[in-house]
This record gives sequence, C-alpha cells and structure tokens, in this order.
Amino acid sequence: MAKIAIITVAAAVSVGLHLVNDLYAPEPEVLYHTAHASAPEFDWHSLEPSTEIKWTSCYNDQKCARLLLPLDYLSEDLSGPTTAIALRMIPARDRTNYRGTVLINPGGPGGSGTDLLARAGKNISTIVGDSFDVLGFDPRGVGASIPTLNCFSSKGQRDIWLTQEGHQFLNTSDEALLGLYRARQRVVGDRCAESDGGEEGIARFMSTASVATDMLKITEKLGQEKLHYWGFSYGTILGQYFTAMYPDKVGRVIIDGVYDAYNYRGALWNSNLLDNEAVINSLFTYCHEAGPLKCALYESSPGKIRERYYRVLDRVERDPIPVPHAEPPLLITRKALVNQIFRAAYKPINTYGTVVDTIRAIETANQTALTALAPKIVDPTECACRTELPQIVENDAFSAIACGDGEERTYDPEAYKAYYADLTSDAPNAGPFWAVHFLQCTEWSVRPKWRYTGPLAAANTSHPILILQPKFDPVCPLRDALAVRERYGGAGLLVQNSYGHCSMSAPSVCTAKHVRAYMEDGRLPEEGTVCEPDELPFVGQVSDARAMSGEDATLSEALRGLSEVVPMFGA
Repeated sequence: MAKIAIITVAAAVSVGLHLVNDLYAPEPEVLYHTAHASAPEFDWHSLEPSTEIKWTSCYNDQKCARLLLPLDYLSEDLSGPTTAIALRMIPARDRTNYRGTVLINPGGPGGSGTDLLARAGKNISTIVGDSFDVLGFDPRGVGASIPTLNCFSSKGQRDIWLTQEGHQFLNTSDEALLGLYRARQRVVGDRCAESDGGEEGIARFMSTASVATDMLKITEKLGQEKLHYWGFSYGTILGQYFTAMYPDKVGRVIIDGVYDAYNYRGALWNSNLLDNEAVINSLFTYCHEAGPLKCALYESSPGKIRERYYRVLDRVERDPIPVPHAEPPLLITRKALVNQIFRAAYKPINTYGTVVDTIRAIETANQTALTALAPKIVDPTECACRTELPQIVENDAFSAIACGDGEERTYDPEAYKAYYADLTSDAPNAGPFWAVHFLQCTEWSVRPKWRYTGPLAAANTSHPILILQPKFDPVCPLRDALAVRERYGGAGLLVQNSYGHCSMSAPSVCTAKHVRAYMEDGRLPEEGTVCEPDELPFVGQVSDARAMSGEDATLSEALRGLSEVVPMFGA
C-alpha cells in the first residue's frame, strides 16, 4: 500500500468529527479495526433491515440491528423510501434493576455512534451504571446506515484530492490563496450535489430535525416512553434539537461540551473559539508547573516556555524541516505544527506531551525522534485498494448536515474578511482552520427537505436536562453552555474545572458521580457545582488513586479510557 503524508485544512475541517485514539485520527475504518483487533468482524450488510428492532448477536457480547425508518418525515406516503439505521448495543448487566437504554452520539456532525460504542461503550456503561443498555447508532447518511453520502468514488480518490491543498494557511489578505480555498469547497459541493442523486438523494434528508425524530422512533421501538441520551460536541446540538422539538419525551438527557444551537443554525461558526487560546496557553502553564523532569520545554516561567515554543514555529516557517526517513516522508511546516497544537487542545492530558516532544526534537535536530513522531505531527493517509469489513468508511456527511441545518449563506468578500478578522482575533492559531466552515457552507447547494426553524428552547420538559461543560473548551466555550442553559427550563449545569473538549477530556470522578446520580435517580447537581479533574497535563494524577474506594477506582479507570477518545468537533 502506498502512503501519502498530508496536512491540509480540508483534511482538518471538511470531514467533521472523528474520535481519536492518539493525537490524530486514522481513518474511521482503521480506528474500527484497531479497536476490535480481538473481536470478530461483523458484516452490517448481512443484517436484513426491519421496521422493528430485531437484535442479532455481534462483536462477542453485543447486539446489532438495522432499523428501517422513513426517509422523509414530511411525506404522507407511509410506504415511501426508507433509511436503514445501524444500531449497536451493549446490554445492561443488571437486569433486576433495569432502567432502559441510553443512546449516545459522538458529534461531528457525521460521527459514527456504532464506532463510538466500539471504543467507548463499555466505559460509558460503567459511568451511567449497570442498569442501562448503551446504544450507539449511525445517523442517517453516516457509517453503516444506508444510504450513505459519498461525494468521491473511493477513499483513495478523496485522499488524493486532500493532498492538493498545500502548506499555506487560509488568509483573506492573499486573494489568490483565498480563491484556492473557495474553489476547493466549490469542487466538493458540486461533486456532492451531482453524486447524491437529486431530489431523492440522502443529502436532502440528513437534517438534525430528521435525526432527532429518528431518536424518538428508536426510543419508541425499544418500548421506552422517553429518551435517555448522552451527546458529545455536535451531539449537544442534536440534544438541543430533540429537547426543543419533543420536550415531553425527555427522560435523562445529557449534553456535554456545548455549542449554542442558534449559532450553529445560523451557519455562523463564530462563537466556538472564544477560549481556544486559553486552552493552548495551558500547555505552557502546566509545563512550568510540572517542572523540568516532566516537561522537556521547562523554563523559569510559562511566558518563557511560550516564547520558546513560538521561536521554533517562526524558525520552521522560514525553514521547513524535512523528515526523509519517515514512512511516508514528511515535511514539517508551521501549518503542521499549529494544526498539531490546535488538535492537541481537544485532549491536553493525552497529547500535550507529544507537542513538547515534537518541539524538542526540532530544537535538537533529532531525526530519529522526528521519524518516530511523524504520524503524530502529520496525519498519515493510507491508500487502501480494497474495502474490508465492517464497511464503515469516511463519508461526506459534515456539510450535508451542518450546512443543510444552517441558514443559506452566500459569499461576500468584504463580509468574509471581517468574519475572518474577528475569528483570528479570538483564536490566531485555530482561526484559519475554523474559518473554512463558513466557506464550506457558502459553496454547498443541497438544501434539506425538512429544516427545523422553531425555537431552540423549552420552558418545560418532562425531566430537566443536564449540561456538562469544561471551564475551558477549545471549540465549545462555557459562554455557549451558559446561554443554552437559560433556554431550557430547570436545566442543571455542572462545570468541570478543566481544559479540553467535553468532560471526558479530563478524568473527574466527581463528574462521573454526578452523571450516575442523574441517570439513576434523576438528581441534578446543586447550583454552582464545580468538579475538579483528577489528572492534569504533565503534572499527572492530582487525586490519590490509592485512597479511592472500589467504586471510585472503577469509575476512574473508565474515565481514563474515555479520555483517549475525545470527540474532535469540526477538526
């Protein structure tokens, strides 16, 4: 197999969220096989779709099914086209005190819930409690659900396209470069419109309103009166939609790492990065706090560590670093290093060490170290010649969902320059990557058959929702979570005093206990509750694991596992 090393904004933003096991996400197909090296393969297409949930044993101790649901919920033709939704469940271990099924969504938009269950389901099950099933589903158009949206004829074709972008940041002061970025989004938008099949293509039926209704139907088919749900990242948008559309069907609904659905529905993407620089700067603070034995970039103050980091970036900008013996060969550019720290900010505990190792290897011209680090500096792409089971491959769902849900946007040069300036003022590192989202939607022409335009609010719900939010999230700021809380009557808020995306980015037994209390007993945290993390970047464990009770130790282990699979919203 030939391999191509790429670092592109299109690679970073066009596919939406993927859950990562290390610094960067391999293709979802690779993730799936890695996570299930010891589990038997499963052919989703061997499952006959049904209008009822017919469980089949799969992956040793789990259950799988494909549920037929209406493609068009606005159609009066009950025998019209359908979509087959892939379901994968870990059954509850405690059947005596059985409390129902919790649906999970990894975000994206376009993330695979069956894949999230593969890598995080057992840890989520430990946290919510043994009396719940945990069910991951692939939203319509995504993963093992069919039909899927594919704007390229193969994974290899998509990968080749992504290699063409180059090493320059998007910059509105460079008209030629801006033109290149716009043209690339136009190519993808045109291909998707042509390949999707027109009026009956899946892209017209992938809206969040449709997926929220799918969740209602799945819940009903399970025999439950109300939805139990834990949604991460974009999954918080889905949770806001569901709660607004079906407030009397809320059982236990958790939204974790919150993006304001009004900003999302406006296709603005300009509230996300408020705290991004604070998260990146935490690397320098924690490095200083940990000391020279734990952080190789240690200096006498966080400011000096920061200066040292950016000196390396300035040097690489003038003189990129070739790594000829990496497989595939690698060229380290400033864009590659900024993308590395941007993505590392999603889960600092697990990835800041890699950032430090990279900078130190560049400082010392250590080619052996850079060769070993190469897959964590630039996301390697493998050109596979065949598709293996379980046929969960990357698709092009992000724009269909995010741009379809949003207001129609047209490109205005002056307005976009002002937009870009505001975004990069908040987040000079992440802004050039994030600003592509707006361009994606200006060049996306497929409009959904059903787009929810009602209030994204609910004064009364059948049970209050629970909002989990890190104090400093790189792409979903606390400000958004606070705004969302005000719109949903009685909602509880738990702030985790941590850096990273979603609560799972920093293990906290305190947070896990509140989740368990909410799921099992419906109890919300007291007003003003703040949970501390049990571990910090570089510093390590700050709680005494040896003093933990058996239950706390079990929760801690599950949380540590979850911290490896933090959602990569919009990255």
